[in-house]
Amino acid sequence: MKSALLLLVIALATASTVTDLTQRLSNYADHPFGSSMINLVSVNMKTGGSLNELKQLLQQIKDELIALTQLQDQENGTFTRRSQVDLAKLQATLEQAQQDLDNQRQEQSSLSNELTTLQTRVKEDQAALDRNGRGSSDAQSRLDAENADFATKYSDYSDAILACKEAQRLLLNLRGEGASLIQLTQDTKSNLIQTKENFQKIKEILEAHTKKSSLTLFQPIIEGLAEMTTKVNPETLNNVLSLVARLITALQEGQDQLEANHKTQVENLSRLGDDLRNEKQTLQVSLATANNRLKEIQSRLNELDGLINISNAIVEVTQLNIQDATRINELEDQEYSNQKVSRQTEIDIVDRLIEYINQKLSE
Repeated sequence: MKSALLLLVIALATASTVTDLTQRLSNYADHPFGSSMINLVSVNMKTGGSLNELKQLLQQIKDELIALTQLQDQENGTFTRRSQVDLAKLQATLEQAQQDLDNQRQEQSSLSNELTTLQTRVKEDQAALDRNGRGSSDAQSRLDAENADFATKYSDYSDAILACKEAQRLLLNLRGEGASLIQLTQDTKSNLIQTKENFQKIKEILEAHTKKSSLTLFQPIIEGLAEMTTKVNPETLNNVLSLVARLITALQEGQDQLEANHKTQVENLSRLGDDLRNEKQTLQVSLATANNRLKEIQSRLNELDGLINISNAIVEVTQLNIQDATRINELEDQEYSNQKVSRQTEIDIVDRLIEYINQKLSE
């Protein structure tokens, strides 16, 4: 009977203990750790365990919880520092990639502008080279025409001077024979007629390129020769000889002037040709330099296209990595915060239990 009564007292005491603990930990009733700790204390007290040993156990659990909290703090600090370093590296990579991208785009823009300028220059140089070619061809044509024209005119002058000298020789012979005193022979008459006709032809040939002052001498000579075909008048003969001598001088001067003018024209056209050849060489060098630079620019632009694509990819990937790292850090921070709150709750529970044990020990 006494045993049954003792068991009843123990049962009532145990029930009272569980109820009391539940009330004390009412804020943590649904907490798994709280339920476990209530069960631990209840079982200990139910089985008559030592409260001091129970208190020591609870203090040990608290110490382990505090140590675990400190370890988590250290690990979180290490993680945070490592994450900050990693993020800083990613940010530096991003900034460098963005700087590279900006530099590449600036170079691309600069080279594109230079490309446009060079393309215009190439067109201008090519147009100038074409004009130079036409100018050189024209200068050579003018030089060829000048040489041909000079040769023709010089020959005309030479023929005219030779004809005048032949006429002069014929007339001097007539004057030496005293032709005024004798009847003209048929041969002499024929020579005079031929000489007159020669002067007429020479006059027609030289009309295009002889001074008018020289041409005025032809008509009196032709008329004098015509007169002498019937009778040689000494006065007419001397007059014609004088005119022929003057004509020879005028024609020689005309030929000399023609030669001087020709020399000047040839020098001018040759100098023009030299200038055009020098200009052509300059244009060819300029054009070749521009075309080489165009190839270099186009090659670099193609290279920059690839580099820009790479830099864009690096920027995009790094931005994604930063977003992922930031999101992971946020999750880790949230997890750490949750664990810290949970650990603190567990410590609070143990503190409440220790407080309860101390109260029981003092009763």
